[in-house]
This record gives sequence, C-alpha cells and structure tokens, in this order.
Amino acid sequence: MRTPVSSACYLARAAIVIAVFVPTPQLAFSQQAATPSFEDLAARAQALLDSKPAEAAALFKQALALQPAWAEGWLYCGAALYQVDRYAEATDAFRKGIALAPGKGAGWAFLGLAEAELDNSDQAIADMRKGEELGLGSNWQFEVAVRVKAAQVLVRLSSFDEALSQLVPLSQRNENSAEVQQTMGLCALAVPQAISELSPERRAVVALAGKAAWDLVSQRPTEAAAEYRELLDRYPNQPGVHYAFGLYWMETDLAAAFAEFRREVEINPQHWPALILIASMHTRKGDTEAAIQSLRQAMKAMPTRYRWLGHAELGRTHLTAGNLDAAITELETAERLMASNAQVHFILSQAYRRAGRKADAQRETAEFEKQKVQQDPLGVPAMRPFTFGGDKK
Repeated sequence: MRTPVSSACYLARAAIVIAVFVPTPQLAFSQQAATPSFEDLAARAQALLDSKPAEAAALFKQALALQPAWAEGWLYCGAALYQVDRYAEATDAFRKGIALAPGKGAGWAFLGLAEAELDNSDQAIADMRKGEELGLGSNWQFEVAVRVKAAQVLVRLSSFDEALSQLVPLSQRNENSAEVQQTMGLCALAVPQAISELSPERRAVVALAGKAAWDLVSQRPTEAAAEYRELLDRYPNQPGVHYAFGLYWMETDLAAAFAEFRREVEINPQHWPALILIASMHTRKGDTEAAIQSLRQAMKAMPTRYRWLGHAELGRTHLTAGNLDAAITELETAERLMASNAQVHFILSQAYRRAGRKADAQRETAEFEKQKVQQDPLGVPAMRPFTFGGDKK
C-alpha cells in the first residue's frame, strides 16, 4: 500500500522537512574543478531534490562517499530514494543518517514511512512513534502524512483504537481529506483492510462511517448524529455498522450501546472487538459468567497478536468475580504475551495483593510505575484501556 502522500510534488515538500531539524552545511562552490568536490556534489544534489530525485540520490551518494559522516546528507538521500519508490535503499540511508543524528524526529518518521512500504509493519510503527516522541517539526503536511500512514498500518494490524488516536489530532486542525475520513471509517467499523481492497459498496459504507466519526471527534454532534443514523438506516446489515453505532452511544447511553454490540454479533459472530466490549459491559453489571463466555468467543476470532488482550480481560473478569487463582493464571499469561502493557502489571499486582502475595504485588506495582512513565505519545498499548473504545465508567 502506497504512502498516504499521493503526489511526487508533495513528497518533495515532505522530504524538505528534514532541513528544519538538520542545519545545512555552508557549501563553497568549486565551478572550475575537474573532479567534483564534496561541496559541488552536495549543492547540486540539494538543488535537484524536488525536481529530479533519482539524480539527486545519485549525487548524494557521491557526496557521501567523500564525507560519510554527513548526517543530513544520508537523510536527504533517503528522502530522494523514497520519492522514487526505492524503499529498501531509502531505509538504509535513513538508518545511517539516524545513527549519526539520533535526535532528528523527522528522520525516524521518514524511516517508518519507508518501512511501511516494505510491509515491515511493527518496526514502521515503532519508528514513527519514535519520530513523534522526538518531534516532527513545523511541517504540518508531513505530520499528516506520518499520522495517516501510522493509522493505516495500525488498521491492518487490527489496532483500531490506536489507529483512531493517530487521526483525532488531525480533526482538531480541520484536516478532513477523503483519506483521513476513510481511515477513520475503517477504525469505526473495525475493518482490518486497505480501502483499495474493498468493493465499491463497502467503500461507500466506510466513507459514511468515516464522515460520521470525523464529525463526532471534531465536536459536531448534530452532524454526527444525523450521519450515524443515516449509516444505520442505509446499511443495517453491513458488518461493523452496529459496532460503530454502539461506539457512538458509549458516551451517553450504555444500554443503547450494549444493544448495538449485541446486534453486531448477531450479524457478524466473528466481530471480536464487539464481543470484548460486550464482555466488559457484562462485567460492569456483575454478570461475570456471561462476560467470560463472550471473551472466550472473542478469543476464537481475534488475531494471534491480540490473544494477550483476551487473557487480560479474562483475568480482570475473574478478579471481579473473586476467582483469584483463575485471575492470576490469565493475567500471568497476558504478561508473558505482552510484557510491555502497564495495565496488565497493575491488575496482576491487585490480584497478587488479594492473594496475599505481597512481594509479587510490589514487583508488579514497580513495573507498572516504570512503564507508565515511559509511555510514548502515539498511544502505545501499555497505558491504553484493554477494551476497544475505552472502558468508561
């Protein structure tokens, strides 16, 4: 799947963001030299970066052969290679530049964009997160490109809440392109696919769901209410529609939300995010047996990478029911599968404390406090609620 940036012209503008972070050296022109100097090559390469990126990349490589410690040169070279779809070479150049200048957020983010094009999803997300943690600078369109690509990768990984967290800040700047809204629609419906993979009818459902979700997070409640109602009226039997409508009700009417999630599972028994929310709401009402049944159904359908979530929710549910041994078993399994999730450590500490295992409880509490402090700004799983859409009380 191509990067969310759709034109070479835009990519060139995005590439230049590196200059915001890395000062360009003072270049002395040597117009008469028989053999091009480093300064000549560097100046010519930067002049061609926007218009002829393939030629620019070749010139950057020549310059870097003369001065391999030129950090910004590697980053510029990576940007040029990225523009001409030479992603493997681009990642190599970005990594070399980052090794020399590890504090440049734009370099990390651009590396993530290139890795995403190579389907190296987990590493792409990690590097884009690192880029945002360090700061993407003042180039707003570059930030949009990074956030949209991160959201699209997370959608493919079924990390719908995390994907949506990438897009919400864009709504605050009124960034409402079709691509942003479509990606929001994929999040709202919990569809782990790219838009290009969907049928025309399914794309229409995603587009309307995305418009409704965008208006909701953009604080346009009247428009959002009308669009969610239109979504339900036009596509009552489409997978994900009742789930999206249930998420819409979560803030104001839990009974209505619960009914929509139940309806979603009737239409699509494999919709595991809806099953997890149903379980959470059963637990909240004290019906832990129903919650456990829903969670076991969800675990049969969820991707392997999220089985930790099922075990964590089962552990929390057993803890609520007072089944300490079962709770500890499930939570210890969740911890083994996802040791970086701070809330797993927190709830496991509670289970240990109730079981009288003071030393174990203290160890898990300390790990929770450590991970809580280390959270990065792109919404890593460690401090996010277990349940999709949140576990609002």
